[in-house]
Amino acid sequence: MASIMIVDDSSVTRKVIKKHIGSGPYASAELHEAADGEKALENVKSGIKIDVILSDWNMPKMNGLEFVRKLREHESSSGVAEPVKVIMITTEGTIDKVTEAMESGVNEYIVKPFTADTLTKTLKKVLPLRV
Repeated sequence: MASIMIVDDSSVTRKVIKKHIGSGPYASAELHEAADGEKALENVKSGIKIDVILSDWNMPKMNGLEFVRKLREHESSSGVAEPVKVIMITTEGTIDKVTEAMESGVNEYIVKPFTADTLTKTLKKVLPLRV
């Protein structure tokens, strides 16, 4: 079973993402939540198995970009064989922002607002469905 962590300071956005996931082919995925990058990093470091992280960019305490950088540093120093896939979901849609995110270790990028179909297609890119 796939494991997905949703990282967003907006409980409404987390709820929408959970609804989109629950209505599609990833409905059986185990879902985890964090309201900011600090908590998300704690979850990863605690050993929770995560296949994909869906992260907002603009959050208090630790923004999504800083979170991804620290996540990649942690994976590198821990000798992780397969890094967690990260999909940035944000209102930051300029080419410069997308480039900055990808250079920081983000695998895919979705600009808000988005549809369930967009989320599913993007998830399939990083987490192929198992038959």
